[in-house]
Amino acid sequence: MDLDELISALTTGRGSDPAIGARIGAALTHRRRPLTVQVAGRAFTGRTTLLGALALLGAVETAAVDSPGVGDPVLDADLVVYVLAGPPNEADRRVLSALSPTNCVVALNKSDAVGSRWSAAVEAAARYSAELRLPVVPVIGVLAARTRSGSVEPEELAELRELAADEPSMLSTELFIAGSEARARLVERWGLFGIDCALSALRAVPELSSAGLMQVLHAASGIDPLHELLHRRYEQIDAVRGGELLDELVRLAARGLADEEGSAAVLVEEYLFSDDAMRMGLRAGLACPAVSHLAAGYPSPSAADASEALARASRWRSLVSSDMPPAARRAAMRVHNGYMRQWERLSSAGL
Repeated sequence: MDLDELISALTTGRGSDPAIGARIGAALTHRRRPLTVQVAGRAFTGRTTLLGALALLGAVETAAVDSPGVGDPVLDADLVVYVLAGPPNEADRRVLSALSPTNCVVALNKSDAVGSRWSAAVEAAARYSAELRLPVVPVIGVLAARTRSGSVEPEELAELRELAADEPSMLSTELFIAGSEARARLVERWGLFGIDCALSALRAVPELSSAGLMQVLHAASGIDPLHELLHRRYEQIDAVRGGELLDELVRLAARGLADEEGSAAVLVEEYLFSDDAMRMGLRAGLACPAVSHLAAGYPSPSAADASEALARASRWRSLVSSDMPPAARRAAMRVHNGYMRQWERLSSAGL
């Protein structure tokens, strides 16, 4: 039985209880609603450019933080991408202090301007992350946007091949351009950092195609690690929503037990013991912020075999009896139950 079948049974079929069916329907609608995303930050940090480079479905750009005479925007989306273009100032720290690592990711944009090497941007991102207690990812939004919507034109590729052989000065934009209109156009499109990456790639692989060069520039923009982190946050938020839905079902089952026949509660409890609910509970438990670090070493939520499933179940069962807050114990129990169900299925013990 899945949730849609449960709602149908409660609404019109066996164990009919339209009120509980409607409550579960509303909870399921909330569970399935699209995640909301806000891209925020101070003015001139590149929020608009990064929003276009990320191309997140339904994402919106907020008003600028710390605008004179205007209050800070309300950051109440499921997920917030906060854009910095340098060290965080007092306004950034004030806004970010109210956000959680589970629903906020910080993008250190314009990272090509941080030091002379990409490693300097990585080090800066690590420092800001420790200061803000939020994940910070270095990225070059302009370069990412160019690789998303454009291509290296044949004349650009020819110019870059010549430059790769000449080894021009890359110390500054002025020295690189030195009166050359062709070089000025390259800088306008790809930036000095992008050109430097392209020249390094062409020196290593002179026959590199336009498409191959675009892949190099895309990787150099740093957008992929930011996308991957956002995807993980999407999954975590979705999993936590599943746990909230299960909590509501438990409450409704308890309410149904007060009925004369209790048939609605029986149906809800049947679902709560189903494979579908166990999978949802496992994901929710692993995503719970209070215990998610305990599963950091798992390559996958699913165990590879019955022995691994049982070992994981035993580990999480021991956590249930430890000195943990109630929410953490509930999450650990869901993980334990989920792995016990996996063990049953993998070992055929549940047959």
